[in-house]
Amino acid sequence: MSLDKTWLNRFSWPQTLETGHSLAIAHRGASAYAPENTLKAFQIAADLHAEMWELDVRLSVDGVCVVAHDDNLARMAGQELRVSAASWDDISALQLPEGQQAPRLEEVIELAVQTGCGLYIEIKSEDAGVLSWELLQKSGLKFAVLASFNVSWVRQLRDLGCKYPLAVLVPNGADPIEYLDGLDVDIVHLCWRDATEAPHELLTESLIKSLVDHSLQIVIWQEDRSAVLHALWDLPIMGICSNRPELLKPYVPNPAHNIDIVCHRGANNLAPENTLEAARICLDQGFQYIELDVRTTADDELVVIHDAELLRTTSVNALVMDKTLAEIQSLDAGGWFREGAAGYQIPSLNQMLAMVKGYAGLYIEVKLADPEKLLQLVKAHGMLDKCFFWGGDSAMMNQLRNLEPDVVLMAPRWMYESVKEAHIAYGAQIIEFDVERDNLDEIAQCQELGARSMICSKRHQWDELASYLKYKPDLLNLDYPDRFKILASYPRVYAHFQTTVEG
Repeated sequence: MSLDKTWLNRFSWPQTLETGHSLAIAHRGASAYAPENTLKAFQIAADLHAEMWELDVRLSVDGVCVVAHDDNLARMAGQELRVSAASWDDISALQLPEGQQAPRLEEVIELAVQTGCGLYIEIKSEDAGVLSWELLQKSGLKFAVLASFNVSWVRQLRDLGCKYPLAVLVPNGADPIEYLDGLDVDIVHLCWRDATEAPHELLTESLIKSLVDHSLQIVIWQEDRSAVLHALWDLPIMGICSNRPELLKPYVPNPAHNIDIVCHRGANNLAPENTLEAARICLDQGFQYIELDVRTTADDELVVIHDAELLRTTSVNALVMDKTLAEIQSLDAGGWFREGAAGYQIPSLNQMLAMVKGYAGLYIEVKLADPEKLLQLVKAHGMLDKCFFWGGDSAMMNQLRNLEPDVVLMAPRWMYESVKEAHIAYGAQIIEFDVERDNLDEIAQCQELGARSMICSKRHQWDELASYLKYKPDLLNLDYPDRFKILASYPRVYAHFQTTVEG
């Protein structure tokens, strides 16, 4: 079953959740991008428009609802401390990565209210469910689920008259109906990720029919594999858990006016810019282009990095051109961004081309590279028709055109007296309009000239991003493609968050 008005009314959930999409349930928050079960992870999940956050609740020795998956916090904090045997004062003093702490449930509830998100609370210790229920009631937050693998703990909540939706988590190998042991719940949460490489195949038509016949909603295991997610899209599933909740809402271009999305330095708000990880996040969301910058190393290799200096993204005070590829790739290019990204490398252009081939194209900004060598590498990957180029050196741009007549080049509108001059400068097929410098009303001239238009924006404001739609550009080069994706492909999801936050 999917969410409908009957369900929403029954549990007093927001009516705006009737979007036609499975809920994105951020597993321990957006735990791929921040330490799990922390306020940082939950805030990022909200920014990525995950409707719910899955979190784990345990009781401290003095009765505080602590948000933590493990009883022993050693895995997260690097030192032994058991929630069940420690006071809240001791737990709150423990430092987690990236300046985080294990939060109290009250703090997470407060953030959920502020952001319009719901809570999917997994009960990890006895009596934590009852206290969590009490805190939810006290806060007035209705958009929540209480769940556990332990059927008796869920039964206790039912017997006490809990009016929140109740869920039972079903482990690998268990029959869902049998596992419930006669308990009347609202949701079965199938935790079958590791049962097989294709766990979706276990979700057979007969099983789905049986669950629906028992009036049970279905929530799916933590999942971030694209092939599995695609197989789940059209099934009657209430929600899917994921460490990467942005994957649950891939970009779907409007067939009435297709806009290709160009991701500036990759997903630079979720991963270190110009890295393979930053590109992978974009590919998995279905965006069409990754924008990147290319420079040349001391041993004449092409690497993906914006600055001439290595200092900002590696903390090494040296020039790219003075270091070999091996020396550059021995550096940590992720720790500057966040602790959890430590160890990411500066990729070669060869690596980036190999990664995106068959999935997306590249917008290559040439910072310092031999045009002939650059074209040879792109052509060796069979990617000439999937890439376009720009660099501030007009002589280099003309050289690219002379070397390869079929190369696709971009020209910034602001560098020329008119749109026409930008188009004819070196036969540019794409004209870029910078929202900070150019008149977007001139975009209409591109169609008359037979050129494609591209808006470039680093802005994040919702109204600003929405305003670009009226110009009908062919491409959008964005710092916040994940936000535009929600506006363009999931307007009802956008409306839900606008309504719940403003309301």
